[in-house]
Amino acid sequence: MMNSEQAKATRDSITSLFASGRMGEGLKMLDEKGADLPAHVRLECQGNLHFYRRDLQTATHRYETAIGLAPDYQIARYHYLVGTQDEKRQQFVDAFKRYQAAIEAEPTFIDAYVELGGLLVKVGDLEGARTCYQDAARLAPNDIANLHNLKAVLRKLASVEPAKWEKDLLRVEEAYDRAVKLGQALPPQNQW
Repeated sequence: MMNSEQAKATRDSITSLFASGRMGEGLKMLDEKGADLPAHVRLECQGNLHFYRRDLQTATHRYETAIGLAPDYQIARYHYLVGTQDEKRQQFVDAFKRYQAAIEAEPTFIDAYVELGGLLVKVGDLEGARTCYQDAARLAPNDIANLHNLKAVLRKLASVEPAKWEKDLLRVEEAYDRAVKLGQALPPQNQW
């Protein structure tokens, strides 16, 4: 049985494969190492497979089963999914707490930063949203959607306080333009 650090590193490797669309490789690694993972971590990995396959109901079931085995274990994607549901019900404080818990559980899980940034835009905290989108862009510097979100928030901030935000806006606009020239495009769902 792996210790918690080994299990976390293995979970991260498997999840990275799933997140990059390399499902077969991730499944192979899970098959090879799954027996050595604590049951709750193995269930989280299975949930992550379903998360990236967009079978969110099955993912949630796996996560909740894992939590039943280890109630104090924090699962980033579970917090994220619950947070999105809280946000849809306009329970913004609960959604905020879930997104924060997702970030604390797995600081490299970019989706939580993006959703938290969107939530902060909704409630008018543009500086908080800027921080979230900046963190997302730092974690995935080649993801044009993160630059797009950051640019949009900085434009709004600069329209109110140009002296404070114009330099940051110019830097992000240049990075965005470079990404566009390299042929990156926004996914269709990212619209402001």
